Amino acid sequence: MNTSPGEAATPQQAGGAGRRWLRRPAAAGLLLMGLIMGGLAVGLFLASYSLLHFSPLGIRGAVPSGPEGERAAGRMMSKASSLAAGLERPGDWGEAFTDAEANAWLSIDLPHHAPGLLAGGISSPQVRFLDRRAACSAMVQFGPLSAQLWAILEVTVRSDNLLAVGVESAGLGAVPLPPGTVLRAIADRAEGAGAATEIRLLDGGPVLLVQLPGRTKTTSDERSEYHLGGVRITPGELVLAGTTRSLPH
Repeated sequence: MNTSPGEAATPQQAGGAGRRWLRRPAAAGLLLMGLIMGGLAVGLFLASYSLLHFSPLGIRGAVPSGPEGERAAGRMMSKASSLAAGLERPGDWGEAFTDAEANAWLSIDLPHHAPGLLAGGISSPQVRFLDRRAACSAMVQFGPLSAQLWAILEVTVRSDNLLAVGVESAGLGAVPLPPGTVLRAIADRAEGAGAATEIRLLDGGPVLLVQLPGRTKTTSDERSEYHLGGVRITPGELVLAGTTRSLPH
C-alpha cells in the first residue's frame, strides 16, 4: 500500500526494514567470526610449524654447494678412504675432517651412494662440530608433516677403543627427547656396524659405551688390530687418531 507524503509507514513496512537491519549486524558478526577463526587457524599452523621446525641456534652447519661442494665432498671421501686404509696397516694413523666436508658429503654423495642410511623418512642430515661436542640434525617426515630432529652429543674416548657418547640435549622440533631414546637409536646403528654397546648411568646421566671391534683383515690376509687413541672435537673440526698393530700368527 502506498503512503502519501507525511504519512507514517505501516507496521508491515516498518517490520521489513527492521528485519533488514537485524540481518546486517548478524552478517557482519558472522564475517567477523570467520575472520577470527581463520586468523586462529593460520596462527596455529604457523605456531605448530615453528615448534616442529625449531632447532637451537648455532647447531646447523654450513653446507657447501656447486663446485665448492663437489670439492669438499671429494676431500671427505679421500680422507675417509685414507683412514680406512690406515686401520689395516701397522703404524700410526689419523685424519681431520671439517664439518663443511662432512656436510658436503651428506648432501651430495650420501643420497646417491648410501640411500639406505636415510631410511625412515629422514632427509637433509647435517653435522656441526662444536667445542668437545657434535651437533647433529636432520628432517624427518611423518606423512604430510615434517619436523627437525636434532641432538647435541658429547663424544670421548674412555679407554682403548671404548667410546663414550652422552646427550647434552635433543629434541623433535621444540619437543625435548629423552637422552635414553637418542642413545638407543645410536646403539642400534653402532651394533649394526659390528660394535658392542651398553648404556650405563655415569656422571649423573645415561651414557652409551661403544666398544669398537678393533680387528680388521688386511688384503695380505694378515690379522691386525687397530686402537683408537683419541677423538678431538673443536669448532669446525673432528680429529681421529690411533695406531694399528700386527697380531702374531
